[in-house]
Amino acid sequence: MNNPLLSGHLAGSEQKSWTDVFAFLGAEEKKRLALVVTETTLEQDTFLFEVGDPADEVFFLAQGRLSVQKKTGFHRKMQVVAILDPGAIVSEAGILLSHIHGVSVRAIEKSHLFRLGRQELEALEQTDPQLVIKLLKHLLLISSLRLEKTSERLAHVL
Repeated sequence: MNNPLLSGHLAGSEQKSWTDVFAFLGAEEKKRLALVVTETTLEQDTFLFEVGDPADEVFFLAQGRLSVQKKTGFHRKMQVVAILDPGAIVSEAGILLSHIHGVSVRAIEKSHLFRLGRQELEALEQTDPQLVIKLLKHLLLISSLRLEKTSERLAHVL
């Protein structure tokens, strides 16, 4: 398998994005992770996924911006609930559980992401459990920070 993350075929700014997105990992860990992570590019206004789609993967946003949209309950109207910038993690719950997306995620501009599927994570768990623990700790940290910010916003509203 010719992985451009390992072979250096990506443009310089994209290599920097790989380094930035996975800055919490050491160089050797990044090499091992690169063997199971795939790349995804979304054109502007393209959906990464929509409400009701199955969720069995996590994405790491390297470049671009994404809009997180939730149904409002008024016909088919959607409300933007978050804007994600490079470094964001998308769909982290999908990596752990059988899950259905409750939001839609759409590219505001052309975006480049790294994808880790549940099957790849489970295989990695068998061969490199320490790397999986480090990944899961990072996902937990990000989820905790999001929950903290949401609680702060809710406190200001109430």
